[in-house]
Amino acid sequence: MRVSRRVMLILVCLTLLAGAYGQDAAEGDGNSQPSLGDLAKALRDKRKPNVEVTQRDAKELFGSLNEILTFASQASGLPKRATVKYQLIGKDEADRHFNEDLRDGAQTQRLLRTELVLKKFGMLPQDFDLKKTLMQAGASGLAGYYDSRTKTMNLLNWIDLDQQKPVMAHELTHALQDQNYNLMTWKTAGAPLDRKPRLQIDGNEVNEVEARIAAVEGQATVVYVDYLLKPYGHSLGDSAEALDRLKNRIMNSYDSPVVVHNAPLVLKETTLFPYIDGLSFEIELLKRGGRRLAFAGAFARPPRDTHEIMEPDAYLSRRRSAPLTIPDLSSALGNGYQPYDSGIVGELDVRIMAEQFGRENDPYFLAPNWDGGAYIAVKKAEPGNKPAAELSTADLGLVYVSRWKSREAAERFAELYKGALVKRSKVLNEEAVKSVSCPEQPAGCSPVWSAHLNTEQGRVAMEIWPGNVLLITQGLENQSIERVRNTVLDPGAGVKQASLTPQELSLRLMQFPAIQALQERVLQQLQGFAERQATSRRQLAAATGGR
Repeated sequence: MRVSRRVMLILVCLTLLAGAYGQDAAEGDGNSQPSLGDLAKALRDKRKPNVEVTQRDAKELFGSLNEILTFASQASGLPKRATVKYQLIGKDEADRHFNEDLRDGAQTQRLLRTELVLKKFGMLPQDFDLKKTLMQAGASGLAGYYDSRTKTMNLLNWIDLDQQKPVMAHELTHALQDQNYNLMTWKTAGAPLDRKPRLQIDGNEVNEVEARIAAVEGQATVVYVDYLLKPYGHSLGDSAEALDRLKNRIMNSYDSPVVVHNAPLVLKETTLFPYIDGLSFEIELLKRGGRRLAFAGAFARPPRDTHEIMEPDAYLSRRRSAPLTIPDLSSALGNGYQPYDSGIVGELDVRIMAEQFGRENDPYFLAPNWDGGAYIAVKKAEPGNKPAAELSTADLGLVYVSRWKSREAAERFAELYKGALVKRSKVLNEEAVKSVSCPEQPAGCSPVWSAHLNTEQGRVAMEIWPGNVLLITQGLENQSIERVRNTVLDPGAGVKQASLTPQELSLRLMQFPAIQALQERVLQQLQGFAERQATSRRQLAAATGGR
């Protein structure tokens, strides 16, 4: 079983308490260690189904709040500026909090648009019901959460008290972030208030929301892990050598946390990204500049996109690629199409598609070689006034433009994308041309690589042009394909009117509180795994007398 970079970082957190410090004697006994899947099952089997914490029981826990807040302040360097309100709530209230957006008509329409575009890209199964999945997930697995709208720490009355303190360390870090930087405004700074689709993408405009959330969650996860390490007298920031040593002790198998074990890959990645990639980002900042850079520094100069989160060197060096722009396609598409959705296909989206569609090494090759991407989805005129919930991928046309750092990467992604499209579509015929010689910027040049397919959902054109630009159109008529190609490749074409700041495709799901509930549940399940691993190692060391 392959262990991806994200998995490795999860396991860093888990192995920290599994004897990475001072437990080496327990490793040489020859006994095999249980997989995380086994631990997850045991955790489920032993969970008390009807725990209900009373106000009297919670008094002790609330009494620890200031102590844990002080720890979080010291671990992060973020000063305490006020006391934190707190309350004990039940499951019904938590479910209402995390599912209220899914009962809102406008939010539901946004969710449906995102779901259908993800299906058009092949990142969700055609029969997958995203809203139903999120509604069913609920908040039943949470142990607590900080609400930046009400400035309140919420603890839940169905979770054992001894499971809630590490969660408080994570959530109270959010309270400190909020006190110092006002999370409600900082996370959404520069984000559009209206997300109406446009037939153009201005690459100079960047929506930083998803990257900022990853930094915020990465910081809180650092404090969370430090709290778990506290009994051992260690922290994540001890030394770069200690971090490297811990990474070398990664376990050899991994199963996804129970709550997302069987979910589509895009949902797993969206759920894990702010914790795992955010943690990776923060670890690099810790190694390069200590806690000041990792905490206050990230607030002073926020990361811009998933590329800077996934490639911290790009963030630290302030190295940015030229923006990728899709000019206004209104004239090219004509009256046969209406705007449906538009956005960025970021480095995380590429990693997801490479892992889902490709070979084992594709994510490691393609994601770092991504150099920009954007899409515009249009609704064909034929559906007329068909309700949004009844639209299918056959009703959409798609223009997807990506740029790559090498010709090899562009061709590999094109082959990967085409292979996935062929698997999920009925292909009537195909025309392909590869490795055509083409000088830079010639008049009337042919693409250096192309594949044209006719499918039951319309024509698909895939073409690589000089500059390692891959243009993919799906479901457009031949004349529209030609006009779109000429407009996109015209070096003189620009964005002709102000457009809204686009969001990265997969991480648009992060705007929904129901996804945030899944993220919190994953974190708390990882806590359970870590604690069980720590207990197992301590018991083994005691039984062997430290031999």
